[in-house]
Amino acid sequence: MQENKRFALIASLFALIGVPIIFLTVSLYTGDWRFFIISVAPTLTAGLTGLIFTLQRIKKGKRLA
Repeated sequence: MQENKRFALIASLFALIGVPIIFLTVSLYTGDWRFFIISVAPTLTAGLTGLIFTLQRIKKGKRLA
């Protein structure tokens, strides 16, 4: 089964960058900064974990090719 590394990279970058931007806009709109502050830790955890594993898979694939 072929791995879709491009989709994994896009998903991890969205989790790392896109989700905090969404919560930032919600916080700016509502004036309640708890939305943004509470979302920072989970998005960093999910985004960085996904990004690290994806980059490892990409490097591993390039070594084998």
